[in-house]
Amino acid sequence: MKRPVQFFVAACLLAAAASACTTEDPTATTTIPLVPTQPLVDTFAGVVPVGGKDEKVFSVTQGNGCLDITLTSANPNVVTGVGAGTWDGTTCTLGSNSTRNVTAGASPQLSFTQVQVGTYCVRVFDPGTPSSFTTPVAYNISVAHY
Repeated sequence: MKRPVQFFVAACLLAAAASACTTEDPTATTTIPLVPTQPLVDTFAGVVPVGGKDEKVFSVTQGNGCLDITLTSANPNVVTGVGAGTWDGTTCTLGSNSTRNVTAGASPQLSFTQVQVGTYCVRVFDPGTPSSFTTPVAYNISVAHY
């Protein structure tokens, strides 16, 4: 007598499991990317005074992605310091090995991976000590995070 009850319970569980896993198209697959395929791009413009710096703040909302920073233009086109760091609401703290002296161009000059969700900053600065700028430098920079 126990055998038919066990068989019936097993059959019901199997039917419930099978019905929960069916779709309209059993051959369809879904791939969910771990990081977005299209970056979010923040563009900033500013002016760096002789011997000074200018900072911009941005937020990363997708964790474990990439971050590319591109100084797209500088006028005059001189070697300019670019760095990235964390923003605590008042201060931009640059990370170790996160600055580079660059000239403006179309390719990213700074790239990072495994960037966590948070608020970050980009700093554009006169790289000289004493100043290497002879005039203020107007710039455009893009920050792509994905």
